[in-house]
Amino acid sequence: MEDLFNEIERGLDARVYHLSLGIALCIPDICAALQSDDGKTSGKKYKEWYNKYVGDKIMMTADDCYYFRCSFLHQGSTQHEKSSYKKVIFVEPSSNVFHNNVINDVLNIDVRIFCKDMIKSGRDWLKDVKDNKNFIRNHESSFKRYPNGLAPYIVGIPVYG
Repeated sequence: MEDLFNEIERGLDARVYHLSLGIALCIPDICAALQSDDGKTSGKKYKEWYNKYVGDKIMMTADDCYYFRCSFLHQGSTQHEKSSYKKVIFVEPSSNVFHNNVINDVLNIDVRIFCKDMIKSGRDWLKDVKDNKNFIRNHESSFKRYPNGLAPYIVGIPVYG
């Protein structure tokens, strides 16, 4: 998990905001799946995780974040018919911070702050579940980086699998 969080941060540092935002939106899904009995996530599990770990750090309800996640990742859109907002816009970091504002019926969020809040929430969650049997079992088979390869397939070079 720490590799995932670090990659999002490296993406922010490289100003690759689209990619960082997409992966940050997946944090609640991944975490909810890793702690679940069946190793799977759902909209309900996403929202429960979001409510517990993100809470009111971001001016998005769990429903709105989930709807945005769905429209952004599956349709490449910032609009969802069930959202409380007509649109969600993310501002690139600058000397002026525009974050957690509603302009007419559009929510404006600073992409760096959003991603950092999601990462912090993920790290807080990891502290809570690191010894949980579901997490340990599900993490064993989760997609992750293997810095020295994954024997017996490929060894000696980093792989993801």
